[in-house]
Amino acid sequence: KLEKAGVEVFMVAGNHDYKVLSDIAASSQYENVHLLGENGTWEVKNFERNGLQIQFVGWSFPTLHYKNDPFLLYTREIIDPELPVIGLLHGEVENMESSYAPIEFNNFLDSRVDTWILGHIHKPSILHESNPFVCYPGSPHALSAKEKGKHGPLVIEVENKQKVSIHPLSISPVRFESLTVDITESEDESSLRSLVTNSLIDFYTDINSDLENVLLLVCDLIFQGENDKIQEFESWLRNLGDLNLETETETRILVRKTVIRLRPKTDLEELAKQSSPVGILATSILAIEKGETTPFLESLLEEWQYMQDRLNKANTYHPLKPSGMLPDNDAKEYILKECNRLLSELNLQQAR
Repeated sequence: KLEKAGVEVFMVAGNHDYKVLSDIAASSQYENVHLLGENGTWEVKNFERNGLQIQFVGWSFPTLHYKNDPFLLYTREIIDPELPVIGLLHGEVENMESSYAPIEFNNFLDSRVDTWILGHIHKPSILHESNPFVCYPGSPHALSAKEKGKHGPLVIEVENKQKVSIHPLSISPVRFESLTVDITESEDESSLRSLVTNSLIDFYTDINSDLENVLLLVCDLIFQGENDKIQEFESWLRNLGDLNLETETETRILVRKTVIRLRPKTDLEELAKQSSPVGILATSILAIEKGETTPFLESLLEEWQYMQDRLNKANTYHPLKPSGMLPDNDAKEYILKECNRLLSELNLQQAR
């Protein structure tokens, strides 16, 4: 279809498609398809349209894994300094331990390339605004809740070497987002549901201009604030999974998951002076929030790792090929939640 429309395709191969794209290019079936940098060598190709010439430069994966920076093979002399240049590269920037073409960022800056379009990371990300422009456009459709924000291709308009404009298009029918809601003032399930509904509608209204093609706005809700009814809130929040809001457009709003980051309405600094269970919980909460640790926290993290290792070694889960214990941040997030919940319950018991 692209060939019939007169569209030329310039591409590079990444770690997953290093073989198949090479085979497609070698078949000569598609004369409009140009694979750059086959077998791990840098390559330049010129493209001319409407009297303007552009250079494309690129490098392709020669194997499934590649542990060296592709720029070790690059020489800027292959670039015509008078022409606008667009670079195509698949790799992982500033992770020099990566097995997927680790790239040192500074290599982009002295490459003579005006615009770098990168592959490997699915979430859109601009690494450098200009001279050169460097970005991961991400996957054109949002495929995971980790890939938040708008998704789509980039339209790059080139008038000359000094005038290159870049416009992102939002074409993904699904958009994932996170929304933080302060529920300090909520007193019951009804007020909580109203607050969440209004927060979602307000959020939708704020980003509505970017939702032209979005059919589903899928939100993770993060609840924060101070409240003494943490356990009650947990039961109320379980019922939010059925939220399915209509808007004045075709976009619907769904809630994917809820994260609770509540703390009791109390003076943690004062409670932390106690040697009681309440004091230990308050000290632990403050330590996690400040990025510090305590002997009690260390013992909890050791127990967490021990139990995680037991799960990883259990025959029941062996087919799942677990990758190891959860990161410390996940463990601390869970411990923080439980400390807040327990402290809230102890405070309520004392109040009775």
